[in-house]
Amino acid sequence: MCCAEGAGKPETDTASTRAKLAAQADLTAVRREFAFRARWLESRLRPALSDQRDQPVLSLLLNVALVTAPSAVLIYVLNTHLAGLLHLIFNYSLFLQRFLVALLHVTEHRRLFKPGHTLANSLSPMLLAPLYGVPSGMYKLHHKVMHHVEDNRRPHDISSTEPYQRDSLLHFLRYWARHAFAAWLEVPLYALHTQRYGLLAECLATESAYFIAAALSWRLRQTATLWVFVIPYLVTSLALMFGNWSQHMFLQPDASPSKSGYKNAYNCVASKDNQLTFNDGYHIQHHLNSQLHWSELPQQFASTLAEHGRQRALVFEGIGVFEVGMLVFMGRLHVLAKHVLPCDVAMAELSMSERVELLQSRLKPVECSCVQSI
Repeated sequence: MCCAEGAGKPETDTASTRAKLAAQADLTAVRREFAFRARWLESRLRPALSDQRDQPVLSLLLNVALVTAPSAVLIYVLNTHLAGLLHLIFNYSLFLQRFLVALLHVTEHRRLFKPGHTLANSLSPMLLAPLYGVPSGMYKLHHKVMHHVEDNRRPHDISSTEPYQRDSLLHFLRYWARHAFAAWLEVPLYALHTQRYGLLAECLATESAYFIAAALSWRLRQTATLWVFVIPYLVTSLALMFGNWSQHMFLQPDASPSKSGYKNAYNCVASKDNQLTFNDGYHIQHHLNSQLHWSELPQQFASTLAEHGRQRALVFEGIGVFEVGMLVFMGRLHVLAKHVLPCDVAMAELSMSERVELLQSRLKPVECSCVQSI
């Protein structure tokens, strides 16, 4: 799907209708978040789901438990670089994007299983997450609390994209390095600074357990540990930070506390990626209400089109977050401008060159209105 071109003056209902049709495409799309159905196990676990609409999430986690976990064990048996490389390529190409979104944007925000199923709810963040380079338990504080409470604003959100020139590869590498090597200290310090002592204790405990497990594994099988723990951490941290960078690269130059998801994120609609990632392209809606069920995001977007227009929010059609980030780094904003989906007349009336200028203006560093830092 492609956006309309030209300098005509479409009516408001034309822009609205087109945006609603794009949302409808995602709303009715076939779910592709899982590779296969483990129906025997699903039939026994599904009654325990907090929301029956989360069957695709359950299917995905069972995929990882039945495929990735045994594969990791096999790497420790074989303990060869070839086996480790094949394990990484196969599991990352098949499940990485799907699992990371399920972990960060689904199960960390809404309990997958009903109360009383503590072990089942711990399966993803504690046991499966390390298989994809995510330290056990750490992202509850990092993502659900810090990133969403602080809403991509510095200084307290250490994953904020505000200070950077967001089409600069050098700035992105600095951003990634800070996350990969300093987050171990900065995330607990955030909990201490904000007096979230329970989360601080939980973070320190899980962080310590992760390091101990990795150290013991290294003594047992260095080659296997390299491919199961070390390399996945580096690759996943790069993927996570590229994802967050891309989702928060177009910021309205307004450092006031009144910022919202409309101003620090954008949506990708009618994108095939949404079928793989629980509608992750609707990042504005996710930041406005992180408790909203992933299946409701397209409808919520469609019902708030007027507000998207008033807030000058960006919406892209037929393209995913990864592609948006790559086009920006490649300097191809003129291509990206063709995917802009207007939500109102004002955006629809912009020429292609004006859209490029708008995108460029939102890639600049945002000045911080406070000097306090953690």
